[in-house]
Amino acid sequence: MLDTAAETHLQSIFRRENRSLLQYVRQASPWAGPSDRDRLQRVYELADAELDALGELAAFLETHHMPLPSLGAFPTEFTDHNFIALRKSLPLLIDDHRRGVDQLQQDCAALAGPARAVAERLLEAKRKHLAELESL
Repeated sequence: MLDTAAETHLQSIFRRENRSLLQYVRQASPWAGPSDRDRLQRVYELADAELDALGELAAFLETHHMPLPSLGAFPTEFTDHNFIALRKSLPLLIDDHRRGVDQLQQDCAALAGPARAVAERLLEAKRKHLAELESL
């Protein structure tokens, strides 16, 4: 059984990553001209891949009899990304993703054992996706 601190960390990670800017942009319909449609499709694919990684975290929480946290609403400032061009959102998305990677690294350092392993798999996915976002 995992301790309360690990449970709190994992639930915090789950909530935060489900309410990341990448997940918001996935739902916000950014505008993409013909030359940016492939980029937009790739952003959607990265967001979907992170959701899959979060599914692994959710399964881990449920397996260890930890309740999934309420996700709540996205941060209000994310509404600035509604219906704007992908080219304008991309630098902000990259910055937010960098902050998410940094925060997840700190979270991983505070965890041990299987809780750390599941968080590190999510961190590895985020690092890979950050590199892809930067290449877009």
